[in-house]
Amino acid sequence: QYATLECVSNTINPPGGLISNAKWTGVPLAESLNEAAVSPDAKYVVFHCADGYSVGIPLDRATHPGAMLAYKMNDELLPREHGFPLRAIVPGIYGMMNAKWIKEIEVVDYVYLGYWQKRGWSNDAKIKTTSIIYCPPEAAEINGPTPVAGIAFAGDRGTSKVEVSVDGGNTWNEAVLKKPTSPYSWVLWVYDWTPTSKGTYRISVRAYD
Repeated sequence: QYATLECVSNTINPPGGLISNAKWTGVPLAESLNEAAVSPDAKYVVFHCADGYSVGIPLDRATHPGAMLAYKMNDELLPREHGFPLRAIVPGIYGMMNAKWIKEIEVVDYVYLGYWQKRGWSNDAKIKTTSIIYCPPEAAEINGPTPVAGIAFAGDRGTSKVEVSVDGGNTWNEAVLKKPTSPYSWVLWVYDWTPTSKGTYRISVRAYD
């Protein structure tokens, strides 16, 4: 399945590079948990990783239809930097919860606090609805018709609409969305714009999940 991963530290202005989409091949995490006969009092699924990192996700996240243990990325064996030999892909939550280099999976009957959670980071880590403008870049000089384009992402909730403003948010125009590759991937959007006069414009975007 295709799924987008976004780092909790990604920025939208200026656009950060900490978000990307890929095709993942693996085993449904729920299938593995069912084979292990998880007890009724289970609450969290904990991933222990080869680099000493650990993180836990609620059982309902782990049994989500899109959650998987991935061993391939874009039809090739999982690269080392992306978690070889096995990583978690769990839709709806930020990248820090999608463990890499997994060596052990543990199921516990309490709320587990992982490496970053013990340091004050969110243990929910639900992806916030995000929209980013990549074209035109900031401070660009344009002349005539110009496509305003970028991505929108809302985790596993999907994106229903994207709107663009060229007057600092006073008025909004609906952008055209490209069909997403899956329910768990970003959407590409574009708004064809022709400036009506010379001057400086402030372009904004907003997305609806």
